[in-house]
Amino acid sequence: MYGYFVYLFLEGKHPMKPLRSVFMSITRVPPAFLIAAIVALAFVVAWMVTNRISSGEQVYAEKQREMDAKYSAKATVVYAIKDIPEGQTIPSEALEERQIEQSKAPEDALASATLATGRTSKYGITSGQIVSQHDLQAQATNLSFDSRLKTGFRAVTFAVDNNSGVAGFISPESHIDIIGMVGSGADTKANPILSDVEVIAVGQTFQRSAGASSAVPASSVTVAVTPQDTTKLIKAVLASKLYLSLRNSTDHAPVATVDVTALYNKTRTAQVSNMNFAVPSPPPLPIQNGDDANDGPRPALASADAPLRQNHQIEAWSAGKKDVISVPEH
Repeated sequence: MYGYFVYLFLEGKHPMKPLRSVFMSITRVPPAFLIAAIVALAFVVAWMVTNRISSGEQVYAEKQREMDAKYSAKATVVYAIKDIPEGQTIPSEALEERQIEQSKAPEDALASATLATGRTSKYGITSGQIVSQHDLQAQATNLSFDSRLKTGFRAVTFAVDNNSGVAGFISPESHIDIIGMVGSGADTKANPILSDVEVIAVGQTFQRSAGASSAVPASSVTVAVTPQDTTKLIKAVLASKLYLSLRNSTDHAPVATVDVTALYNKTRTAQVSNMNFAVPSPPPLPIQNGDDANDGPRPALASADAPLRQNHQIEAWSAGKKDVISVPEH
């Protein structure tokens, strides 16, 4: 069998004759040209492989940069730093802005605390939770002024001026101490009447301006107080001059307060109240001519001691004629 195939190959009848022809033609190519062709082919293959690897590295690097940018990008979100019950107006001191990885921020997370301040919570928000848009009631349900009052509180307005109102640097949501002052000079007394009171309006403005950089003086301030403190504050408004003391937004430490009546001198007031303002009785007339108490009526004082009586002059006019009439004093 083997000899048969050799015979076919030598006679040119082998099935692989075309391949043999190619091989024979290659053997006739000059060696220098053949080496050059092989080198050129190797160069082309190497260039193609290198280009493919470089393209793959660029694609990988681009994807890596996108992933790094995604995970290194920061987003500003609003955290609740206090528990906020459902249906409560959200105060600014219960919120805090923080930077977190953008990939961890919820899609509807609020980017600024001013977007939640003054809004009403739709659900209960726990401390440490990211505040999102779905946690807030629609703004259309929270446009009235009275909705900004917490349950159980009352709004009271009183007058202030540039000095007593901290030169206009008080704004809605500020917290203040209210100080009453009575007297003048060395008798001046001043003490806190109410402590850590929330301001809900300044003049006609009841929304805090974001990024305000200047004072806005106003002639009145409206505060939220309990019903008990409402009476106490109105008494202080009527009985003293009120001054406001502005607090830091994070400072809620209470201070000792007094009723405005404690600023007055109670001892002096009691002395004045107990004084006898009755007209004293006239002294008894002296006894004359040796008469005693059992005698008859005492004689009148001597005419020399009595005041002189004078007649009253009355002018009477009749038809253009004047008459003067003297009337003795009774």
